[in-house]
Formats: sequence, structure tokens, C-alpha cells
Amino acid sequence: MDTELFNDLKDSIRQMKAIEKGELSPSRVRVVNPENEVTHARMKLGLTQEAFAKLLDTPVGTVRGWEQGRRQPPPSAKVLMRVATKYPEQVLECAEAPAAYNRKK
Repeated sequence: MDTELFNDLKDSIRQMKAIEKGELSPSRVRVVNPENEVTHARMKLGLTQEAFAKLLDTPVGTVRGWEQGRRQPPPSAKVLMRVATKYPEQVLECAEAPAAYNRKK
């Protein structure tokens, strides 16, 4: 292993331990809010992330990004999520093939 790379790894480990002890602040902090609008709508529908993405005709990675707060859904998706939160059965009923969404019970 390259000596410079090895020293960088050792420094990273020292920094990690200092952060765990509260002696050093992390360079980045990501706050995940599990009670966000996207997660709430998906849970009201009883769908997995994969099934919810299919319902929205969106890649599952996009839904994960919304739920983790890395990205914001477009306004049209936000409206659909608000409707889904209020009327989950009706949204699923209006979906092309409701049985294809593998609802969680």
C-alpha cells in the first residue's frame, strides 16, 4: 500500500474517533426526517418504496432521495402525495393496475 494513502487512512481513523468522543465536529451532517411528506404518503398507501416509485412512474432512487431529504419532489408529485394522504384508497383505485403495487398489510 502507498505510504501516503496509508497515512491518510490513519488520519481518517483518528478523526472518526475524535468525532465519536465529541472532541471534533464532523465536516458534514445529514439529518433524515422519517416523518416527511413523501414517507407519510407512501406509508398511508401501504406501499414499499419500489411500489410507490412505480405508482409515481419515478425511479426508486428518486423516491429514496425525497425520503432522505437529499432532493425535493416536483410540485405535481407533492400534490399527488397530499391527495394520497387524504384519500389513499381512491388513489390506489385510480391507479392503472392497483394489484401491481404489492401493498403492505
